Amino acid sequence: MSQVLLLSVVAAFLFSAQPSSADQPNFHLAVVPAIIYKVDDPGGSKTSSFVFNISVVCSKDCDGLNPASAHVELSSAGSVVERQDWTAEMLAKVKRIRHVIEPITPRGGPDGAVPQPEAFDIRFYFRHPQALGIDSAAVRLTVADTKGRRSEQTLEIPIQYYQQKTALILPIRGHGIIGQDYITNGGHGGFWNAFGVDIDGLDQNDGELSDANENAADAGWGREILAPAAGTVVYARNDVPGNPRPGEPPGADWYKPLHDPVMAYAGNCVIIDHGNSEYSVMMHLQTGSVTAKVGDRVAVGQVIGKLGNSGDAFGPHLHYQLQSGPRLFQDQTLPVRFQNVDDPLHRGMYFVAK
Repeated sequence: MSQVLLLSVVAAFLFSAQPSSADQPNFHLAVVPAIIYKVDDPGGSKTSSFVFNISVVCSKDCDGLNPASAHVELSSAGSVVERQDWTAEMLAKVKRIRHVIEPITPRGGPDGAVPQPEAFDIRFYFRHPQALGIDSAAVRLTVADTKGRRSEQTLEIPIQYYQQKTALILPIRGHGIIGQDYITNGGHGGFWNAFGVDIDGLDQNDGELSDANENAADAGWGREILAPAAGTVVYARNDVPGNPRPGEPPGADWYKPLHDPVMAYAGNCVIIDHGNSEYSVMMHLQTGSVTAKVGDRVAVGQVIGKLGNSGDAFGPHLHYQLQSGPRLFQDQTLPVRFQNVDDPLHRGMYFVAK
């Protein structure tokens, strides 16, 4: 056999031994949310945090895909500052299915973030010294199917601070406490409310008034809710029945008879367009207390309703979030700062807002 023929036979064997692209799992990666914002952590730690989901999106045979490995590189100004390797065992512990779209999924619901079916998603959470100046993450994810076939994809993700455009005041006066804060600090866990804050009213002695198991016993019950900045009302709801008692959020059947039951999860709610793609959302207001109507032009500090316990709430409080558009559960939430209280806001923080 000639040397040329021998080389041809060897090359043919090597080529046939390699899996074709048609035999490899077919998928692509998506990041949720679309833009990743880092925030400085409370407590003077001089660290910043950011969170994102990497979703494995495919058109068919999704059920058989599982994470095999991941390699993550965090960079600053083009230089890698940290590398991480994740094994299949590590990834299996944080693998979830959060964004799959089923025929019965409400189009306005929180699962509408990724408009294609997913095999799974992985949540990545990072906290690093602010001095590192991390501005990008590269995630290389390898998946395997039930036949042992493997394929990998890499996604480059910019990381940035959010530059707030609207000057805002906390939409409640007097004494209070932050009940939940950002997803980066163990607060709200969904990306549609990742930077939301729960605001509880307190009395002049920073107490809750009473331990009685009724809404009216809460110090914040009925507190006036204010427009945090001037703007135009783009959504207002006033018909969601209040939850009978604290600690007893209603089940899904509670909302079914209501108009637009998906949005009813936010309770009685007002959304204000401040311009510059910034919208204030205020949820869980008292039934019948909402004075703002769609199309109204409101001034900063104008009363728009009263603190209540409606929708998916465990007790009287105001859920506030700033977001990039008017669509609740779909448009991205944004880190927020208020002019009349210290920041960053964090769970357990007492405040007096004037």
